[in-house]
Amino acid sequence: MTDKTEQVRRWPVLLREPLVHFILAALVVFIAWNVVASGRADEARTIRVSGADLERLASIYTAEAGALPSGEDMVAMVNDYVRDEALAREAKRLGLDEGDTIVTRRLAQKMTFMVADLAREETPDDAVLRDWYETHADRFTQPQKVTFRHVFFSEDVRGASATGDAEAMLGDLNTGKDWREAGDPFMLQRAYGDLPLREVVRLFGGEFAQSLAATPASDLWTGPIRSALGVHLVQVSANAPPQLQPFEDVKDAVLADWQDQTRREANEQAIQDIIARYKVEVEGINAE
Repeated sequence: MTDKTEQVRRWPVLLREPLVHFILAALVVFIAWNVVASGRADEARTIRVSGADLERLASIYTAEAGALPSGEDMVAMVNDYVRDEALAREAKRLGLDEGDTIVTRRLAQKMTFMVADLAREETPDDAVLRDWYETHADRFTQPQKVTFRHVFFSEDVRGASATGDAEAMLGDLNTGKDWREAGDPFMLQRAYGDLPLREVVRLFGGEFAQSLAATPASDLWTGPIRSALGVHLVQVSANAPPQLQPFEDVKDAVLADWQDQTRREANEQAIQDIIARYKVEVEGINAE
């Protein structure tokens, strides 16, 4: 019997050995992994510009320029897209995104938007909306509004006599003097109609607004009252108190408000569920 014949006879024996099975299996896994890894590497090195990407780029251009992009414009935008994508991938490959607060916040923001997009929009019945309307009545209440005209006395011009001059003018105004010819020039308007009280605060200051809010509508001039700008005499022709709008008039606003609040709560719960998947460890503090 030749050596060659002896080797051929040994093959079936060797093929039944567990060690040989293990080696062959490892070889198959190694080859398969290299094939998959090669495919993944090729995929990672491929920058695809899809039809959806082209539509998005064209939409952005149209929104900014007010016209459809030309062929040259599209080529320029695709080149910019490819440039940004290539640089971003290379930065990730080098680990430049790790420990970068801006990148982390941007990714967190995108995840927040994704969570919001996945939220299911609900439409409650009227009973739920009415309960929401009554519980948050302040959100659907028209603010106090005042219609008034005023005469201004500048402390920059008159100094300490501004208040005394206003008191002296009060009687003249109530006996028919033309208010347009009284007092000093004023940088803003001298008459306002249905001005919300919060706007009075913004224009004249809180002290003036508080005094004006407490002044009843009348044909008479009253004052003087002080503002952030100086001293004033005022004549309030209308003073409408805060008024809750009827439910039917604001039903759409109530629905929008309810949906906004429930959406916020659902989004926050979804984010908390994501956070709960992680174990948090703070150096020096035992935290779960």
